[in-house]
Amino acid sequence: MRRIFYRFGLFAALMCAVPFFAGWADTMEEIGDQAADIRAVKARFVQEKHLEMLDNPLISKGELYFRAPNSLRWEYTDPVKSILLMNRDRIRQYTMAEDGMQARHGRDLEAMRVFLEQVGQWIRGGFDQNTAFSPELKKGRRVLLTPADKNIAAVIEKIELQLTDTPGVIESAFIYEDETSYTRIVFHDTEINPEIADSVFEQAG
Repeated sequence: MRRIFYRFGLFAALMCAVPFFAGWADTMEEIGDQAADIRAVKARFVQEKHLEMLDNPLISKGELYFRAPNSLRWEYTDPVKSILLMNRDRIRQYTMAEDGMQARHGRDLEAMRVFLEQVGQWIRGGFDQNTAFSPELKKGRRVLLTPADKNIAAVIEKIELQLTDTPGVIESAFIYEDETSYTRIVFHDTEINPEIADSVFEQAG
């Protein structure tokens, strides 16, 4: 479980990584109502992994694609290409090798399924319906997510999302593993409800 969160920037990496219609919402119910209009999301991101043992953070870049109700592609493009795909009930993971993209197998994929299902729920604004995290709206358009599940709490202390002035767009996400280790994800070039081809969720290329 710990390897999964680390490899993909943790739940962050995906769960918070996604824009949702929450710009001026004052309650969790309003967030859910506004998110009902989301059909698809596309965004680029820069991820920084901060560890106490490192003088400089580990930097990764990538792209995120989501299409309702449950299709998602989380792709790292730099420094090493890797892809996580969820399409309907099927989960697949690929990593770049010497002879091209190679599929990965094993028990990790079932854990990924749980993770991606959570992400899809968050994208649709279902924070108050989630049993894995306890949500709280803070001043300054911030959303604080505290793990309610002990397995998640073992690897994530909390998550903070910074919303922008534009409904549907998240500026950044901080995923705190402990007092000295955290992941920061900054999103840009976000598109709400773009047309996304089926192949994006079906092919690793």
